[in-house]
Amino acid sequence: MRGSREIVLLMLILNIFTISKNALSSEIDFYLLEEVKVVSPAKTQNLEKIGQEVKIIKGEEVQDFGPEMFSALDLKERGAFGVQSDLSIRGTTFEQNLVTFEGIRLYDPQTAHHLMNLPWEKDILESIEILPGGASAIYGPGGFGGAVNFNLKPSAPGLKILAEYGSYNYKNIYGNLGFFTPFSPFNLIFSQKKANGFIWNRDFDIRSFNLYTKDEEKVIYYGFQEKDFGARNFYTTQWDTEWEQTKTHLFLARKNIYGGNWFLEPTLLYRINYDLYLLNRRDPEFYKNSHKSQTIRINLPLRYDTSLAEYFLGIELSYETLDSSRLGDHLRRGTGFYFWIYPKISSRFFPSMGLRYDTITHNKDMFSYNLGFAYLLKPDLKFRGSFGFSYRIPSFTELYYDSPTIKGDSSLSPEKAYNIETGFDYSRKSLAFSGTLFYRHGKDIIDWIEEGGVIRAQNIETFKTTGFTLDGKINFKNFRPFISYTYLNQVAENLSSARYKGSYLRYNFILGISAILPWNLELFGSLNYRKYYKRDDMILANLKIRKVLHKSIIYSFWINNLFDEKYTEVGEVIAPPQWIGSSLEIKF
Repeated sequence: MRGSREIVLLMLILNIFTISKNALSSEIDFYLLEEVKVVSPAKTQNLEKIGQEVKIIKGEEVQDFGPEMFSALDLKERGAFGVQSDLSIRGTTFEQNLVTFEGIRLYDPQTAHHLMNLPWEKDILESIEILPGGASAIYGPGGFGGAVNFNLKPSAPGLKILAEYGSYNYKNIYGNLGFFTPFSPFNLIFSQKKANGFIWNRDFDIRSFNLYTKDEEKVIYYGFQEKDFGARNFYTTQWDTEWEQTKTHLFLARKNIYGGNWFLEPTLLYRINYDLYLLNRRDPEFYKNSHKSQTIRINLPLRYDTSLAEYFLGIELSYETLDSSRLGDHLRRGTGFYFWIYPKISSRFFPSMGLRYDTITHNKDMFSYNLGFAYLLKPDLKFRGSFGFSYRIPSFTELYYDSPTIKGDSSLSPEKAYNIETGFDYSRKSLAFSGTLFYRHGKDIIDWIEEGGVIRAQNIETFKTTGFTLDGKINFKNFRPFISYTYLNQVAENLSSARYKGSYLRYNFILGISAILPWNLELFGSLNYRKYYKRDDMILANLKIRKVLHKSIIYSFWINNLFDEKYTEVGEVIAPPQWIGSSLEIKF
């Protein structure tokens, strides 16, 4: 069976790259370097001036593929359809990356297992921006390995309703109502996804609500998500009765203030996350943990443009609390000052320097930086490089967790990393190709090490990661393939006994296709070859066919895990098998 899957993969690759170049077309434009902006609270900059690798996912790619189309990103799903995911970038653990929303840092001081509790659907996203490598000089704590930023679509009137049904009694109801008010147009969104589960205790019920307005002057957003799910073997292999409930509220308000040569973007974010964990759902009182984490963040970034340079500077204030039955009550305050400069030396050479200083209660003050350059060899070909220092502070779980078999350590040091990379970007209307070579030297890496039957949080002295990434897209007339390949190699002390480190993708190859077929059919497909460190390789395939029945009615049929691959995603968590479904979408 595996041999036949590999033959299919090889044939598809050969077919893509033997298609005649005469099929190229400019009907659907790729983004040009000078037209795409990377949005963050500390800086908004043209892509051709950025020294780090940046990936932009926009338009239909957000809905049909998502961030997983970039092979340097590994979304380790404990449960499908957004039940729970651990984010890994270039072989990092789930704690070592940042998620930002409209350019402002999200965070959960309890644990990054809840970092991807995102109360929105892909349908309302305009773009996803991925910044591999260090991001602390931009965002501060947590930017050890990289960041993923999610941007909303501008609010607009209209109505969209979607109903979906699939394997294991999977049901999804989604509605998006856009309406005018005297103040601004708003969008009201609701959704519910639920399924019985492909095995016992892998059922889930996810309910979401969003209300937001966004235009060139402001963003006001409120989102809520509640998840009830069977967490079989999510955290321990000794019990298959684990169950969990999370509730996430997220509020963001941002005002854009323009001057002649300056731009101010004050932003307020408030996030609250509730987590209830049961070791035995049949006996809720046997072992129960409850947590409530809160984050308040205020960011005041200023961009100032002169004839000599562009300047980005500002201050970020943070207030984080945790009220936990297992970890106790804790408070963490932080203040960050950042400054970036882009000297205007020439129309081809763009150096940059970013500095950030953070003072955080109960932690050492941290200084992070990034030095970069971009050089346009030709208008469509950029050579780039960067060097930086990033870090992350321990989560409250790593510091204070205490059970007979799992112990935190309140004396843990922050993780630190030196990131260096070099690469190129080539982009035209019909072709885009990029490559990046990177190295990360980590110190005081935190992981859970088993010793004498007890798992303890510890600092590993050093951790080295090397690798490279290659990405390409071609725009044919009715056929748009893309490829992404990442190779990683990691060397560290205690790697074999670490709980999370060492569980990384040595090879990750993604081949994706979107095509317009006869009879108004649209095809979206992907093949993903994965080889984890010291684990079996696998080939995962997804397929989706969309049919426009009417200008306002769309039918879709999809299959996830087409080859019904049997594998584990995180630890001993069984990944979902083949999952088939269909949907009907109506727009007004």
